[in-house]
Parts: sequence; C-alpha cells; structure tokens
Amino acid sequence: MDALFSDVHATPWGAVLTDGRYPRVWDANYARVDTAGPVRAAQIEAELLPRLQVAGAGTMHVVTFHHEAHISLLSELSTRGHRLVWDLVMQGTDAVDHDPARTVEDIDPGTELWDSVGASLSLFGADPGDAVDQLRAIESDVMAPGGKRWFCVRDDEGRVVSLAAVLVLEGVGYIDNVATFPHARGRGYASALTDHAARHARRHGADHVILLADPDDTSAVAIYRRLGFREVGRLASTRGPVPTRA
Repeated sequence: MDALFSDVHATPWGAVLTDGRYPRVWDANYARVDTAGPVRAAQIEAELLPRLQVAGAGTMHVVTFHHEAHISLLSELSTRGHRLVWDLVMQGTDAVDHDPARTVEDIDPGTELWDSVGASLSLFGADPGDAVDQLRAIESDVMAPGGKRWFCVRDDEGRVVSLAAVLVLEGVGYIDNVATFPHARGRGYASALTDHAARHARRHGADHVILLADPDDTSAVAIYRRLGFREVGRLASTRGPVPTRA
C-alpha cells in the first residue's frame, strides 16, 4: 500500500514514506519499523527527518510491527512527549453467516462518496481543515485508483449513514474506514458493511482479510469477533512534533 504514494525509501530497519502532497497526514509521512532487531530513535531520525522537511510535514510518526522488541525505542519517544497508540490486528476466519440489518451497496467514486468520507473523518479524530481535506484527497486521488472499494448503507431518505472500504493487494484484503454516523448507530450497519467488505475481498483473491481496531473500543472489537475476526497481534505507533535542531 505504501508504494501507492510518492516516495518510499527503504532502510535497514524498514522504510520511510513521505508525500509532499499531504503534509498534514501522519500516515502519508512516517517511518515503518519492520525488523525485530534493535533500533534507536537517532537511526530513525537520520532517515526520517530530512524527508519530512522536504515534504513539509510537521509530525514525526513511527510505526513498529515488533513492539515487544522495541520497548526502548517506544520508551525513548514517549519520554519526549510523543503519544503512544496501540492498534489491535484482527484477521478474519471463514465467513460467518450474517443477516444484514439493511441492504449494503457499492458506492462509486464521486462527489457523494467523497463528501460522505470527509464527513466521517471527524469520527476518527481527524483535525478539521487542511487535514480532513488532505485525507479526503488521499482517498480519491491515491487509494481509489489503487483499487480501494467503498460500500455504504442508506437511510429511508437515501442518505449515506454508514461506510466501509476494502483494499486487496497481494492476496491480502485490508478493511478500513468502518464508520456509522451517530444518529444511525445501534442498527447493525457496521456489522453488515464489515461482513460485505470481507466477502468482497475473498471474492477478489484475498487469502487473508485483516483490519485494525482500537483495543479500548470494546463494542467495535465485539462486533468484529462476532463476524469471525480474531486477534493476531498488535501494532504500536508514536506521534509527536518534529524535533527542532539548533
């Protein structure tokens, strides 16, 4: 998925991804630590900071796939005031029989979809203004051309009230952006959409279907478990200001 963006720089410990079109988006300008070997903050900064400067990004974002091996790194960044965030990695097992509460439909890229996506981003804590505009642009200009597909549920007036998306790459389906607007919650829409996205991924060649969940969001985790998803690991990430140099 990173290869859909403009600049991916491989390193001995992982990679640095930057894209100057989206300087306010952390996930478009970050360091990814793939190795389980020891990595110091200084090593990451040597590769990441010059590229963040070129991209005009003001946030230092680091993701590790092996948090148990990088306790010292996470501790060092945390002591600087960087926020530590956990994501629960869940993988779908065989499809579970599910009776959707309302019909799920594919929604094509276009004004209606991108307006709905933009409105839903606040549910994930996105800052209003440039950040939301850039996140919306990533979906329309990068992810949709890269194969991401969107699904929705509508209310009786035909308005989009719930969304989800899936991207299938190299045999893996990644479900993302599952969101229901507050006034429409509690009706099974998120379950129906997640189930639909998982089935779409399998029909389009995914041997594995995964999603990321907030481990503290027990209601969402329970939904995913009922749909056959199981925890297979955790990702740790940190986020803080780019350090200034004297």
